[in-house]
Amino acid sequence: MSRIVDTHAHVFTHQCRVARNPRHRPSYEAPLARYLGLLDRFGVEKGVLVQPSFLGTHNDYLMDCLRQQPGRLRGVAVLDPSVTDATLEAMTSLGIGGTRLNWIGRSVDELRSPEWSALFSRLESRGWHVEIQAEGEGLLAILDLLDARELALVIDHFGRPQANAWRDPVIDRLCAGGDDKRYWVKCSAPYRSRSDGLVEVSKRLLEELGPHRLMWGSDWPWTEHEHLYSFEKALDDAERWIPAADLATVMSETPRRFYGFDG
Repeated sequence: MSRIVDTHAHVFTHQCRVARNPRHRPSYEAPLARYLGLLDRFGVEKGVLVQPSFLGTHNDYLMDCLRQQPGRLRGVAVLDPSVTDATLEAMTSLGIGGTRLNWIGRSVDELRSPEWSALFSRLESRGWHVEIQAEGEGLLAILDLLDARELALVIDHFGRPQANAWRDPVIDRLCAGGDDKRYWVKCSAPYRSRSDGLVEVSKRLLEELGPHRLMWGSDWPWTEHEHLYSFEKALDDAERWIPAADLATVMSETPRRFYGFDG
């Protein structure tokens, strides 16, 4: 299959500014050139760079990478609510169309503040999406908070289910979404899930949401799980999770439409 889009990868170097007190910081580099080399090697045409949590709101390198590859890459930034409109406009012009909430271990109450509410309104007016990395009750609370807004919600890593497809409350919520809920789910990073039934999770998501709401991501370079995974395995997993009849939609058509890739 050609025209594949990898919707979830991270790039960073030792020169990147780091967030204050990050939970984890890799000792190695994952520069853009190495990532592009992997895309070329495995026949992946496009990529989406997601700002890694340990860089926080220092999106400088992400933006520089997008300047270098405007036709091949799109981006998802991490924002502070005080971000200026001028910065949002500059990001949009480079192909950034969403912000990531990495809310593992953080209180959802932070997102209820007037500052965050104002930011979500500004993102709505720009047509940006919100990408969510959270799990369990925390993820459900964020969905409750954002459901009334005109924002597309992208759920990282299957929603990090903690049980099988028919017992996990996050999967229940996503599958109850239907067309009136703007959920897109990334099929990625099985090692970040506590469920060993991702084939069944994928099957249920496909049945309830359809392939036009699922996307595949490599999660390169698999921070904290480097020894467990590879780009080849990420592609092999996609073929395990998604039936052959739906692969082209999940791995090409849906992400091309969602991220605004031409052609």
